[in-house]
Amino acid sequence: MELGEIEHALRRLPEIRQAVVLHRTDLPGGEPALIAYLVGTGPAVPDPQELRARLRTSMPAYMLPARFVVLDAMPVNRSGKIDKRALPLPPTEADRSDTRYTAPATPAEKILGEIWREVLGLSRIGVHDDFFRIGGSSLSTVRVSLMAAARGLPVTVGDLIEHPTLARLAAHAARAAGEGLPATVTSEVRLREGEGRPLWCVHPTGGSAAWFVPLARALPPGRPVHAFQARGLLGGVDPSTVTGIAANYAAEITDRDTTGPHALFGWSMGANIALEMATQLHRAGHPVAPLVLVEPYLPNTAARERLNGVTKDLREALRLRDRLRGTSAGAEHDRITAELTATLLGAGMSPAEAALVEDAPIEVWHSLLAALAGYEVRPYPGAVHLVVGSEAAGLPRGRTMPGLDVDYDTYVSRWREVAGGGLTLHISDGDHMSMMAEPRVTGIADLLTTIEAGETR
Repeated sequence: MELGEIEHALRRLPEIRQAVVLHRTDLPGGEPALIAYLVGTGPAVPDPQELRARLRTSMPAYMLPARFVVLDAMPVNRSGKIDKRALPLPPTEADRSDTRYTAPATPAEKILGEIWREVLGLSRIGVHDDFFRIGGSSLSTVRVSLMAAARGLPVTVGDLIEHPTLARLAAHAARAAGEGLPATVTSEVRLREGEGRPLWCVHPTGGSAAWFVPLARALPPGRPVHAFQARGLLGGVDPSTVTGIAANYAAEITDRDTTGPHALFGWSMGANIALEMATQLHRAGHPVAPLVLVEPYLPNTAARERLNGVTKDLREALRLRDRLRGTSAGAEHDRITAELTATLLGAGMSPAEAALVEDAPIEVWHSLLAALAGYEVRPYPGAVHLVVGSEAAGLPRGRTMPGLDVDYDTYVSRWREVAGGGLTLHISDGDHMSMMAEPRVTGIADLLTTIEAGETR
C-alpha cells in the first residue's frame, strides 16, 4: 500500500481535514515507522485507538501508522505547499493512555519486553501493550523475530501479527519453547545495602560493576549503592544501541520504584547510558535527581573514528583469543598471549582487563563500544552535574583531552547545550581512571555527598 492511500483513508474520516503520512527512519531507537500527521476539522480528533479501528476496515494491521501526531496546522514552504521536512518527530513515548500498565512478570514477558524496548526505542513496555499500536511496523516484526530467536524464544512474524500484545505473544512463545524457555537476566548488582532509595551507578565500556566498589566503600554509610553490569557478563545479551541498553536499566529501576526521584551516577560510557536513562525516565514521568556524569564520551568525528578503530582492534583480539583457546601450553601459546595482551591494551582496555587474555569477554566489550560509536546525544531537559578530572581540566587551552578528542572549553560548552535544566561543572582530582580508584575516589564520594545535600534542600 502506498503512503498516499493511507493519507486518503485518513482524509475520508469526517474529523480529519489534512493528513500526511511519512515513513520516518530517524526515530529514537533507530527503527523505521509510519507516522501520521493530522489536522482536524474541529477541536477534537479521534484518539489513536479509534483511528486504528476505523482504518482496520480498509487495510491490514501491519500497515497502520505507528504514531499519530495532531497539529494545529501543517507547516508550509514558501510556495504554500506542505513542508514535510518540517514535520516534527513524535514524542518518544507513544500515546497509551487507553491501556493500563502492568509490568512484564514471566520470563518470556521480560525477554520480549526487553526486545520491544530496544526495537521501538521506548523506555517502558507493559503486558497489555499492542506492538502495532506503540510503534511497531512490518519491518520491525522481522527484527523482533530474529532477536527473540537469538534469545531462545521461537517467535515468527506471523506470531507477532496474530498475537500483537506482549502478554499474548509471550504466552504463545512460552508454549512453543516448552522446557527450553531461557532464564531472564537482569543487570542490577547490589554493592552496598542501606536505607532509602539507592544511588544507581552505570558501568563503563568494560561492562563491569566492580569499578564502583571503591566508590561504594568511600561513601558515607546509610543509603544503598547499586550498579548496573552489562548483561553479556551475566550470561545475557546486551542491546546493540545505547538507547536500548538504557531502556533495560531504566525499566529495572521503575519496576521496583515507580515514584522516584532516582539518583543516577555514570562514568565514561556509563555517563552516556545514564544520560539516556534520565531522558527516558523524564519522558515517562519519573524524576531524576541528581544526574552526575563523570567525563562522558562526546560524539564527534575524531572520537567516532577512534572508536571504530578500537572495535576493529577488538575483532582482531577476538580472533587471537579464540586461537589461543585452541593452542596447547608452550612457546606458541605464550606468543599469542603476548600479542593478545598488547592488542587489548592498544584497544584501550585496562591492564586488569587485558590480563584476562583467553578468559576475556571480548564479545561484550566489542558490543558496548560499537553501541557507543553509534551514539548521538539528545537534549536533556533536566539539570546535569558534569565532573571532569583535574588532569584534563588543567591542560593548556585548545589542547585535546586524552580519550575525549576535543579541547576542554569545547567539551564543557557542548555539554552545557545538552543540559536544558542547567549544567554544574565540578573538577575532581585525578585523570579519567585514577579519580575513580583509591585513594582519589574519596574526592568523588565527597562531591556526591555535597551534590545530594544540595538536592534535598
